[in-house]
Amino acid sequence: MEHSPAGKPNFDWVAPFYDFLAFLVFGHRLRRAQVIFLKQIPANAQILILGGGTGWLLQQVLTHCQPNRVVYLEASANMLALASKRVINHNVAGSVVFRVGDETCLKPEESFDVIITPFVLDLFTEEYLQAALIPQLQTVLNPDGLWFVTDFVNPRIGWQKLLLWTMIRFFRLTAGIETAELADWQRLLAESGLQRNQQEVQVSGMVSTEVWRL
Repeated sequence: MEHSPAGKPNFDWVAPFYDFLAFLVFGHRLRRAQVIFLKQIPANAQILILGGGTGWLLQQVLTHCQPNRVVYLEASANMLALASKRVINHNVAGSVVFRVGDETCLKPEESFDVIITPFVLDLFTEEYLQAALIPQLQTVLNPDGLWFVTDFVNPRIGWQKLLLWTMIRFFRLTAGIETAELADWQRLLAESGLQRNQQEVQVSGMVSTEVWRL
């Protein structure tokens, strides 16, 4: 496990009960949304999972995608510890690098065939996504590489708007996220030059699972 300075936001405090909270509110729907397009990951791919939390998605990738190498980059040390324990029974020695930190902890020589950001883009302001996160990830995505995004989108239904507002306030308090409203990350990805190849809307239109490429 490699260690780098943890960035913000940080989910250390909510790590022990994060999965329970997600299940309490959404059941298994958030998990199902994350695996919709995973079969499109080519064998022997170099994969970056940014903000994978407690490691459920990592377990699915290792089980079903036969990657060459996975860099698991997570700002929360507690989340990372839970993820490493989750896959301890998999024969993945040497193929997974666990690293505490954010996108600034990526190494200049690193590049990836696949980037996965599960419920990450919703944590940041549009300014940060546009100026920092999206450009940084674009620089490490190989030509013809795939960027898998599963995230919340701005809802139109009243109860969904209230739920999203509550979630943002909760994570501002517990995890230190700076955003006060959901960024239009789909527009920002398109404006950065990426092209969306596929999309499926989940959770009654509240979540979108998408595949983008350069």
